[in-house]
Amino acid sequence: MRVPSIKSKFAIGALAGVALLVVASTASFAATAWTYTGATGPSHWKTVDPTNYATCVDGTAQSPINIEKPVKTDLTNLKFSYVKSEAGIFNNGHTVEAEPLGTEKSSVTIDGTVYNFAQFHFHAPSEHEINGMHYPVEIHFVNKSDAGKLAVVGVFIKAGAANAEWKAFTDKLTTATEDPEATKVELEWSKLLPTSKTTLRYDGSLTTPGCTEGVKWNVMTHPITMSQAQINQFLEAYSGNNRPVQPLHGRVVKLDSTSAK
Repeated sequence: MRVPSIKSKFAIGALAGVALLVVASTASFAATAWTYTGATGPSHWKTVDPTNYATCVDGTAQSPINIEKPVKTDLTNLKFSYVKSEAGIFNNGHTVEAEPLGTEKSSVTIDGTVYNFAQFHFHAPSEHEINGMHYPVEIHFVNKSDAGKLAVVGVFIKAGAANAEWKAFTDKLTTATEDPEATKVELEWSKLLPTSKTTLRYDGSLTTPGCTEGVKWNVMTHPITMSQAQINQFLEAYSGNNRPVQPLHGRVVKLDSTSAK
């Protein structure tokens, strides 16, 4: 794949002095049909697969978005029941994921519905923008209810102090293969989240094809910090794997006014 062009601004501590790196996995990974640039990039996803990817262009509740004027609302706090477990880390050809292995189950309860934690992955730079600004990295914690509904928790990363809780994952970013059984670490999932659980919430979609709508988005207002060296590890794995922001089409973004901890 070619190096994507990233023209947007970055938040404090973002990518100053860091060269953009090729959006590509190692040569062992097979080429995939959709990409983040060129003739198979985001504006062409529908043409890549008109049957399954049409929503990427025709949908009216797409993600990510630029968040500018959220409405303060008294919302029920997210209740995390994330527990420590073994994790499988793997490269899917578009990002690096971590998924829980074993019998330990993690979940988050949102508006009375329990969503089981499935995996997290990253995008660099962030897919969501805050007042037109990107963070260097955004983590997506993907959760799924028993009814098949999706809820994603977005966490921004900014440059700062090194993050020991994330070290086991960041150290594997550039060596992970396509096999989740090949790279295993122990992760305390709850400690990967910000201390403050205040969220920005809206109804959106998956940010990759087929861009399925009906996803409950919960973007945390407080970023976590990582050292620039840790951020560089993300960028060495993938840079430019972010979908551009999508039109709101009248959607309202709600800011949790309860500031849950």
